[in-house]
Amino acid sequence: MGDAGTAGTEVGFENTADEAWGQRAIELYESRQLQVQAFNTEGVVSAQVWGSCPRCGHDLDIQMTLSAPVITWRGGSSAVSRRKAADIPNVVEVGCGCGLSHPGAPQHVTGCGVSFRLPTEPPAA
Repeated sequence: MGDAGTAGTEVGFENTADEAWGQRAIELYESRQLQVQAFNTEGVVSAQVWGSCPRCGHDLDIQMTLSAPVITWRGGSSAVSRRKAADIPNVVEVGCGCGLSHPGAPQHVTGCGVSFRLPTEPPAA
């Protein structure tokens, strides 16, 4: 693991889920420099993550759909599956979504390549 970047510093692309970056993400989360809000709206579970990337330091503002009701087709009409509504998970999987192209990244890929997990519950005060 290299040093965490700061906004304006170019960190090379690396597809990594190194535990040290996960720990850095938790530190940022606990200091509220990296935040998570999860939602369940009519069975569609989504999350928003915003703050500083633990690896490159660039700003993140990521919105993701985690699960949605299943739509089935029978007899030419659609029906939403009546399975139990999905619960908000305890953790979300996040990848750098800074939107910037980092040196060494594959063509058309943005972000520094780091992946990490964050809890969906707010950190202790």
